[in-house]
Order: sequence, then structure tokens, then C-alpha cells
Amino acid sequence: MADTILEVRNLTKHFKTKHGMLHAVDGVDFKLARGKTLGLVGESGCGKSTTGRTILRLIEPTAGEIIFEGKDINKLSRSELRHARKDMQLIFQDPYSSLDPRKTVSQIISEPIIANKILKSSADIDARVAELMSTVGLAARLFNAYPHELDGGRRQRIGIARALAMEPKFIVCDEPVSALDVSIQAQILNLLKELQSEFNLSYIFITHDLSVVNHFSDEIAVMYLGKIVEKAPAEQLFENPVHPYTRALLSAIPIPELGAKKERILIKGEITSPINPPDECRFYKRCNYACDRCKSLPELKEFAPDHFVACHLAGEV
Repeated sequence: MADTILEVRNLTKHFKTKHGMLHAVDGVDFKLARGKTLGLVGESGCGKSTTGRTILRLIEPTAGEIIFEGKDINKLSRSELRHARKDMQLIFQDPYSSLDPRKTVSQIISEPIIANKILKSSADIDARVAELMSTVGLAARLFNAYPHELDGGRRQRIGIARALAMEPKFIVCDEPVSALDVSIQAQILNLLKELQSEFNLSYIFITHDLSVVNHFSDEIAVMYLGKIVEKAPAEQLFENPVHPYTRALLSAIPIPELGAKKERILIKGEITSPINPPDECRFYKRCNYACDRCKSLPELKEFAPDHFVACHLAGEV
């Protein structure tokens, strides 16, 4: 059995609004094996990024357990959490706004090293920064460059180097390539794969691009309005999608072949409000197969080995 580095149980995050409680993340459960990648996919506003940031406790959870290497992160003191965060890092979506424009490449990468007192002498810090730059494919001549002087791909490499500075075991990649050109996306994805292999890193890869997540993830969890509606090994999910929402998402992936045709499943209807949502399937109002059974909230159940689906009609439609 694979070594589990992270287990999330009933993770919940609600935000108070003037209209009621916004259910951003609503009872999410999953496990992440060490050295593997879990792809977290879904349309904008489904709670992907909130899930990732809540796991790192950048946002405090409303309820649930976040078990990292056997310890519940929610129960750690401030000093214990600070120490645990060395093992958990985040790569941001926007490679420009996540970097301080007043600091050079070397200053940005060295910041966590200095803040956590990993190294003390300037010579050791500079040597470590140079090593990290080499690891992520940044030329040595960019040591004293500023973010605005670089393209998006190089900026994202700075963000990756900064995340690696603490020698983490687990990284949340929050749409790390969505702001980049397609050719640069491939370079960054290949780099992340190489780093995972070299350092045995575990990733949660958050994206809305299913064509990207298919090639990058070992397992994929599909989110819709704060809930996981389907979770399976990547290959199995693409070969046999069960949930109607997953099928609709997969049908939107273009086929890179001249003249190739694919039946598109269009999602119609109004999205259920995440504020005080009714106790029914979140996809009920937009599902082509909805029936009276769907007026109760389905649980995420094992449909096939390692393939979990939250749908009353799983296997029937």
C-alpha cells in the first residue's frame, strides 16, 4: 500500500456574507500518496484554490481534519505550524503578482532561507540560491535581475525555486501554468515532473484545464460547487467518466487532429447558489438526467476499485 503523506477528512470552509453562509468547500475527503500528484479540477468558483489554501492553513478551515504525515495541522500551535510549513509550499497562479517587484531574483529566492534561518552566512545563502536557480533552469546571469525584466516562464521558475528553498515534501500548485503561453506551459510542466522525480515531491495540482491534468496527475478529483463529485486514477477517469458533470467537462477538450469530430455535451440551466445551498445534488439544476432521487445530497461512494462517484444514478445513465 502506498505511503500516504496527506489525508483530508470532511474539509469545510464557509464564508459569512450579508446574504448567508457561502459554502466554498463543503465536506471534501481525499488521500495523497507520497511522491504522487492529485489533480484538482473544475470550473472557476468551484472551490479548488480555497481547498488548496485551506490545506496549507493560509485560510483557516471551518471544520474537518488535515492530516499531514500523521499530524492534524489544525491542532498545531503557531510555532509548530511554522515548522511544519517548511514541508508544505505553494506555487502561485500569477508568476508576476506573486513576486516582489522591488527585489532581485536572488533576494526573492533567498527570502525564506533567511526568514527561517536555514543558512546564516551570505556566501552560503548565495551558493544555495545559485544551486536553486540551476535546478529550475534559471541562468546565473539573472542573479541580480528584477521580475519585470523577465518573461512569464522565467518568473514562474523563480516562484518554483522559492518554493524549493525550504526543501519541502508537499507542494500545492495553484494553476501554475494557466497564465503562460502554451509552449512555456509544457516547459514548466516538464520541470515540475523532473523535480518530483528528483526530490520525491507530492503535489496537489489545481487547474481547470483537463488536457493538462491528464498528463500530469496520477489521480484526479473533479470538484463542483465545493464538493468532489468524482475521483479516480487519471487514466480510468478519462476512459470511463461516470458523473454527468465529468462527462461534460471531458467533452469540451478539443481533439488535436484535423477533421476530427467529437460530441459536445452542453451544460444548461442556472448554477445553484453557493450561499446556503439546498440539501440536494449541487448539479441537480443543470443535469440532463436529474430525477426525484437527486433532490437528496449524494455521498461520494466507491463505484469501482479506486473510482469514487457522488451521483444517485451512477452506472444507470
